[in-house]
Amino acid sequence: MVTLKLNIAIMLNIVFVSYCDRRIKGGEAVTGTKRYVAYLVKAPMSSKKYDSWVCGGAIVSTLFIITSAACVDDVEYLYAVAGYKKYVTDQDIETDQCTKTMKKKVIYTCVPMKYELNYHQVEKWSYIDIAVVKVESPYDFNDSQYETLCSYKPKVIGVNYEKRFQDPGIDGLVYGWGHLDIWRQQGDTKNYNQEALRYAAVKVIDKTICKREYSKFPNMNNVIDEFMICTEGKGEIDENGNLALDDGNEEPKLNGCKNPLENLHCDQDTLNTFTEDETRREVLRSANQTSDDHKTKVKNGTLSSRRIRTRRTGICQNDHGGPLVTWAGANEVLIGVASVFKVTTESTCTGPYLYTSTRCNGMFLHCILSSKTRRRSICDSPPIQRGYETVEKFVSWKNHPAGPAQNEIEIDNREKDEEHKKIYMEFAKLDKFSDNQMIALRPQLPINKS
Repeated sequence: MVTLKLNIAIMLNIVFVSYCDRRIKGGEAVTGTKRYVAYLVKAPMSSKKYDSWVCGGAIVSTLFIITSAACVDDVEYLYAVAGYKKYVTDQDIETDQCTKTMKKKVIYTCVPMKYELNYHQVEKWSYIDIAVVKVESPYDFNDSQYETLCSYKPKVIGVNYEKRFQDPGIDGLVYGWGHLDIWRQQGDTKNYNQEALRYAAVKVIDKTICKREYSKFPNMNNVIDEFMICTEGKGEIDENGNLALDDGNEEPKLNGCKNPLENLHCDQDTLNTFTEDETRREVLRSANQTSDDHKTKVKNGTLSSRRIRTRRTGICQNDHGGPLVTWAGANEVLIGVASVFKVTTESTCTGPYLYTSTRCNGMFLHCILSSKTRRRSICDSPPIQRGYETVEKFVSWKNHPAGPAQNEIEIDNREKDEEHKKIYMEFAKLDKFSDNQMIALRPQLPINKS
């Protein structure tokens, strides 16, 4: 029986190693096109010596990606990779044709001011663990090079600001390239990241369960209440939003049982199967709609509790910042980013799992991502009125061995154009003469023919 060691020492190690290299636990390889999923890798020439470092992210506009604050706090030079299922290490970033040609430099990061990257206090680094990064030039979502060099053309995903899409009982999907199951211990240099993008189906549960599980850590109750989504157990939709309820291919065993709860001819296995099948019929619903009755039962812990305890899927090391999404009709919507997990004494990742909610950080995201014409007036109000402050970091690549970012090249070109224009205008002034002006010619000296 796997036992949990939930003391401070284990969590300290989780925090430390998760930053040095931040998987999708109990998941499957993505077979379709998840065009909004991106990942961040550090530039090879970086002051931080992290190995196998990768963070997930979601493309939400032509210039911006939403990820975790922990991913951008202490690594200055980052590349964003989009439209590619394959994870490429920072050592191979210049040899893989997709990443060599299509990667983009990160030139700007923005995190809530209250965020604090403190390895020794999980309640510090998980507090408002969300960030927005800007790339050097806009993504061209129609660029055919993504299909020839990478996997597919990237695109944006909508950001959720509604409560109903993160209520208990909602089915979600989390994406990443991290470890399959193992939390890498200090001294282990093996790269456990997955080469292909993976996903795990997860189930949103009531926050009281997560608060109970993380109660040993000071102030985590407040962090969970204010900013987190809590998941545990396997969700019931696949990557395409289709219901995926069956565990296997076994035939039902209920044939001939009129009332299995009273019929003595039905064996115990049949009774157990009936109970499970009844539970499944009870939760059968559309991928993006959850009945109030179902939500109440999940919230109270009375629905499918056996499955929640035994079927664990979620996040693991190197999944930090990965998108948590659900389906809204025919479209996926971003509801959170991967943040916190626990580790057993056997060094395996386990839940319940915590994700930083987009809805709970809605004002911060809206004010950063919205254009000036669409922004609410409160975005320009003092921090005390809008309820948050931000820490913005502008990253210059001019002195980096990789060379300046595209925006810096464009700025330099504009400055050169302006300088050339000024020089031309000054020259043009010298070339203008009035009718009363005479041009003085230098007298020519006589030529000595001797």
